[in-house]
Amino acid sequence: MHLPELDRIAIAGATGLIGLELQSILRSRGVRQDAIETSGTIEACELAFLAVPSAAAAALAETFIGHGATVIDLSAASRERDDVPLVVPSINGHLLDTHPKLIANPNCTATILSIAIAPLRTIGINSIHVSTYQAISGAGQAALAELDGDQSATTPILGEPLQNNVFRHESAVDPTTGRTGEEQKLIRESRKLLDLPDIPIAATCMRVPVRMAHLESITIELDHASSRDDVTELLACDPCIAVLESECPSSRKAEGLDNVLVGHIRMNTPTSVSLVAAGDQLRIGAALNAIRIAECLPH
Repeated sequence: MHLPELDRIAIAGATGLIGLELQSILRSRGVRQDAIETSGTIEACELAFLAVPSAAAAALAETFIGHGATVIDLSAASRERDDVPLVVPSINGHLLDTHPKLIANPNCTATILSIAIAPLRTIGINSIHVSTYQAISGAGQAALAELDGDQSATTPILGEPLQNNVFRHESAVDPTTGRTGEEQKLIRESRKLLDLPDIPIAATCMRVPVRMAHLESITIELDHASSRDDVTELLACDPCIAVLESECPSSRKAEGLDNVLVGHIRMNTPTSVSLVAAGDQLRIGAALNAIRIAECLPH
């Protein structure tokens, strides 16, 4: 789909962090401002992005589809539906070949993890251990304002002070598994994206006092013995990955970039590799991935 040729692109949730990022990226790709509908009025359009809470997304998706639009849902509402493709184009873009009218955009942590390790499926992936250090932008504008020093809220928005603090992700804990909701999403969605439905994944998700980019520490158990050079070469060949050879990825380095940074690559054993990945949560973890989905849609 050639986006600059579209006459009307709708963004539901246009004033939020992701909605604003969607508008910025669309304009940078040559889409006319007057072709971007941000008022919330549902009219006939060719493409709609849903950057709204999950509770509102399902009904909005049906309405937009009923008016003829293809819908890309950035909320969690559609991600676990078997009839809705969950897509990162560089990993499983072939799922768009069937002309789906509704596509789910994955959770940002799952997107960053999956991009960072997808090339290693060539060797074979047996298990994944991942710890995420997640930027405050994932919690929205009010949380960012609190991080920046706004103390107007009577209690911390995420339940813990944001400044000078690292703490477990604020999503609810499942009493059966002991995992937070964010950890559950990371596991389920990464399995789906990588097409490895039974792979063991151990995940720990933390909040850190940075603005925009998530960082992930990842250890992968491989099917076959490999060298660091083998792993690095596979990763470097992926256009969505920027391998850092002489320095380690960081949240600050990744902010504003369109690639996942991967570095600090170490072989623990011939079949175990550890690495660090970082990606901009608003861009590659949300808005940019959604726009890449749109650009890959068949005409």
